[in-house]
Amino acid sequence: MKKLEKTTNTNLKKITEMIRKGDLLLPDFQRGFVWKEEMAKSLIASVLAKMPIGSILLLEAKTTDYGCRIPGRKDEPDSGEPEREVYVLLDGQQRLTVLSNVFSNLLYYDYRGGKSPDCDYSKIISTELLSRYFLKIPSVDSLDGENDRFRLKNLSFFPENPECDIPNFLTGDILPFIECYRFDRKTEEAYAPHAETLPGLKRFCIRDDCYLIPLYLLLGDSTSETRLKAILNGIVEAVVEYRLENEYDAFATAEERECLIRTQIEDDYREEILEAGERQRDILKKKWVDMGETHWADRMKQYLLSCVNKLDLHQIIVASSDRNRAIDIYENLNMGGIALSTFELILAKAAKRKNSDGRNLYDAIVEYVQTPRDYDRNILSECQERSFADFIADRGDYSASEAMGCLDNKKNRLNKKYTDAFLNVLCLVSNFPDYAIREGAISVSYIKRPKILELGENAIWDNYGRACTGIDRAYFFLQARCGIRSLGEINYELMVVLLGYVLAWDDFYRDRTVIQLLDTWYWTAVFSGRYDKDQNENLIADLVNIRRTIADKADRAWLSEMKTKVFAMPGFSDENTLLMHSTVPPKKVLRQKICQFYLSKTYMDLRTDEVLGPFSESADTLEEHHIVPIGSLMRTYKNMEKAENKSERDNPKSIFNSPLNFALITKKSNTEISNQNIDYYIRCCRGRSIFELNIETTGEEYDAEKVCSILKKRFDKTKTEVEERINRFL
Repeated sequence: MKKLEKTTNTNLKKITEMIRKGDLLLPDFQRGFVWKEEMAKSLIASVLAKMPIGSILLLEAKTTDYGCRIPGRKDEPDSGEPEREVYVLLDGQQRLTVLSNVFSNLLYYDYRGGKSPDCDYSKIISTELLSRYFLKIPSVDSLDGENDRFRLKNLSFFPENPECDIPNFLTGDILPFIECYRFDRKTEEAYAPHAETLPGLKRFCIRDDCYLIPLYLLLGDSTSETRLKAILNGIVEAVVEYRLENEYDAFATAEERECLIRTQIEDDYREEILEAGERQRDILKKKWVDMGETHWADRMKQYLLSCVNKLDLHQIIVASSDRNRAIDIYENLNMGGIALSTFELILAKAAKRKNSDGRNLYDAIVEYVQTPRDYDRNILSECQERSFADFIADRGDYSASEAMGCLDNKKNRLNKKYTDAFLNVLCLVSNFPDYAIREGAISVSYIKRPKILELGENAIWDNYGRACTGIDRAYFFLQARCGIRSLGEINYELMVVLLGYVLAWDDFYRDRTVIQLLDTWYWTAVFSGRYDKDQNENLIADLVNIRRTIADKADRAWLSEMKTKVFAMPGFSDENTLLMHSTVPPKKVLRQKICQFYLSKTYMDLRTDEVLGPFSESADTLEEHHIVPIGSLMRTYKNMEKAENKSERDNPKSIFNSPLNFALITKKSNTEISNQNIDYYIRCCRGRSIFELNIETTGEEYDAEKVCSILKKRFDKTKTEVEERINRFL
């Protein structure tokens, strides 16, 4: 019978010791760090309220099994040491990274054996982690029953047994008391690792308006414990000093002062303090401070240490021989969230071998995405050559993948649309080198998870560059030829796979005939609805057809067949559907594709002198514009509400929301035109733009029938232009 995974409870102190010794590592295939400050604060509050914080999943492994790094850092453990057994963290990275950063100095520990902290902040995986967290307690003059959670005012910490007792507050109660301070190399405050000194830190923490307890001192060496104790004792001194000056000294009689002492001082110190007060004020202060250090500072320290040393952290440890079960457990732990992706498993496989320059696969892909490069101008249409030259002259360095948003810098991770395309292209170029695709030799399985996971580390490393290259060229093609400005505008993601696979080969990338073929295929497929359903099967068929057409330039019958459905596919792109005569409204994708088609051709903006295209100055900020604005309706019709209780602007079945009634224009033009009558175009907009966008401009007030007539003419002209573009190749 198969041995079940081991489960046990642990605490944060044990976990941090494992990290410090290099016994717990983060595999390279894990996602980047993505938590923000508010998420970290919520976790900290749960720890300080002694709440359980879930499970972590560990896999037994050897240091040679995966490429690994130190949690929270970019660097790896010492690669010169012999192979040994470790644990790799499969689930819980975000929590453990936050916890080790908040409650210890682990991110700045010198893992190479030096005595000083490693303050090279470039090694930290996210700038979000360059933060120090403190427990913030209001100053004594503002403490009351509601905000005096730790009984600081009376220096009588609650609960009495801080190590074992449960506090009388919850996560939400303590959350407002968590304070965060960011730092960088220029920060001079003592909480920054490179500037840390005890006197400076104590001055920073003990203020007039509040007291700060550095949480990163809780899991450290004896020096950290000494610092923590000094700060807690300093808080006690500040409280005693305030109460002496503002309360004790304010009383005029000995009876009033005695009453204060009897109500505020613990029993075992009361008589000594009363006696001291009668003799000498400095003895009174010392005795009061001694009481505070024992009854508050020491107990506060015990409480905080118990929060991390007795943290209820459930860990599941899976044997190295049962990795499939580990993945299954991971996906169940993340049910309803993010399962372990195919991309992460490919990164895990690739981690068995490093690139020639020592990088892991993820970093190699990210570097490719970010690296500027020159692009073959044959992909550009004639109308774009000038605008692209101006774009490059103005912008300088340019990467199509980066421009499309393939790397989310805020979340420190690659966009899923990019990684999905990468995996599919990687599988194709690995299994069908030199475009050796033939009918019957390829199937849908080559773009499915099982086939992708059959790739070994050598195949991955040998072909990842070609896959990155093909996808990057595909994105340049989509920008230049298809008017697509970002990944979010890619509606049919498998079309990227076809483009990426074909353009991965230099000979095809530099062949203008192949580029024209791909342009024809793209617009034919888009407006015929070919990828509106059965995308997987159609992708495989089109890969075979395009290969055959490249080999035999006369073989274009399949494209001619697709062309018969351009703007003629019932329920998708036909005239009846686009003019809203059907009971089912047209899909939004048609609105986007019509706008993108015009943008790929370039045209002058309606109200400015800018020529709009995918590389124009305003390309990223263009707005969708109703060609026939709602304001052009006759008043009696304009104010009508539909049965669904929606206005014309919101009604998906309204003729005003036909895909034919939209164009991309600048924000300035969109604001100026607003809901003007359509004859405003004749008076105030550029005639060249009206002509290039095929806008009809006759008449005054319009009803729905008149609007339909205007859009019918735009349908005919748009269809004609698309067919003319297709016919250039056919």
